[in-house]
Amino acid sequence: MKNAQESNNQEITVLELRNYLLKPDTAEEFKKYFNTHFVAPMHNLGGYTLGQFKSDGSNDRFVWFRGFKDMQTRVKFLNDFYVDSKTWKDFGKGANEMMINSDNVYLLRPLFESISANFLDTSHKIVEVNFYTCNSTLDKVIALFNTEYVPFLESIEIKNTTLWVSEMQENDFPRLPAFQDKNLLVSITSFENEKEHQLKQKLINEMSNQLKQSMQQLITTRNTLLLIQ
Repeated sequence: MKNAQESNNQEITVLELRNYLLKPDTAEEFKKYFNTHFVAPMHNLGGYTLGQFKSDGSNDRFVWFRGFKDMQTRVKFLNDFYVDSKTWKDFGKGANEMMINSDNVYLLRPLFESISANFLDTSHKIVEVNFYTCNSTLDKVIALFNTEYVPFLESIEIKNTTLWVSEMQENDFPRLPAFQDKNLLVSITSFENEKEHQLKQKLINEMSNQLKQSMQQLITTRNTLLLIQ
C-alpha cells in the first residue's frame, strides 16, 4: 500500500489533465465523493492524484491531474481500477451520475525528463495552465521558451513553471479518450494566491516587445485555464 508521501516522491512521465463538466450544483458533492472513495485506491494502484481544482468563474467544473510512472503503468492501472476493482464497481455509477462530460482530457508528458509527482505546490491556491497550439512551429517555440521566455519568467521570480507536450504513444485504453495534439505545448505554473498571480501577470505583460512579437509570430493560439484550489 502506498501512502501519500510515497506517492509524492514518485517520478512521473505521463500526466492526464482531466476537466469534468458536472451537473449543476454538484461540485462540492462530487469532490467529497471523489476524495472519499477514489483517491486512496487509485494511489495504491499507481495512479497518483496530483491536484484538484475548480475552474475560475465556473461552478460546474472539477479539474484534476493524474500522474503515472510511464504508459505501461498507466494502462495497467486503468484496467486494474476501471475494469477489475471493487471500488469502481461499487462507486463508479455514483460518480458518473454527477457528471455531464468527462472526455475533456489531455494526455501529456514532460518536455524534458520525468518530473516529481509533487511538482504542484499544494500550499499554492492558484494554478495557471496555458495551452499553446504551434502549427508546424513547435520546435521553434520550444527553443524560444528555453532561450528567452523561461529565463524571462525566472527574472521576475516565476521559477516553478513546468513544460509539457502531448504524449503521442497510442492511448491503449480507448474507453477513456484523450487529446493528443502533436502541435501542443503546455505550461503549468502555480501561484501562492490571487494577489501574487495578478502581480506576476502585470510583470509578464511588461516583457520586451521583441519577445512578445516572437511569441505571437510562432504561436497559433493560446488558451488559458485558471484553476483555484
